[in-house]
Amino acid sequence: MSERFVRIYEIVMKYEGGYVNHPNDPGGETYKGISRRAHPNWEGWMLIDQKRPVPEDWVRGFYYEQFWKPLRCDEMPAPIGEYLFDFAVNAGIRQAVKNIQMAAGVTADGILGPITMGAIRRSDVQVLMYKFLVHRINFYVTITTQRRKQFEVFFLGWIRRTIEVFSHLMSQK
Repeated sequence: MSERFVRIYEIVMKYEGGYVNHPNDPGGETYKGISRRAHPNWEGWMLIDQKRPVPEDWVRGFYYEQFWKPLRCDEMPAPIGEYLFDFAVNAGIRQAVKNIQMAAGVTADGILGPITMGAIRRSDVQVLMYKFLVHRINFYVTITTQRRKQFEVFFLGWIRRTIEVFSHLMSQK
């Protein structure tokens, strides 16, 4: 696992918590942000069902294999890959990719291909980070006010996370 991944993973886990089954979350039952609905075959569910602790390396490995690597975060300039990873953990890979595509000025199709990667690599990192911040906030405003009123309970936490992770990453540059 890359050093970049390990650092952002620790930050993301501060926001993901432990076991949650909130009635307003369409992801349903989650453990450290891993949705049973989206990932029913994750090995950790077996231990959770048995009321046994899940090894941290299982969670870390899940996020590395299922999010970090498919998003090709190590191929992106820092801290863009880290910020993309954080958003994907919260909103899903396809949504995160669409938002970085909008920020980078390419077609927002949710596919992380050569056009998107090229646009990300050619971008001024600071400008792209600020644009991505705005798109993330806009996404949360839109889903909360226009699409799913049940998300209102999560809104302030999402905005706080978005800004805190952004501030942390930008202070590391």
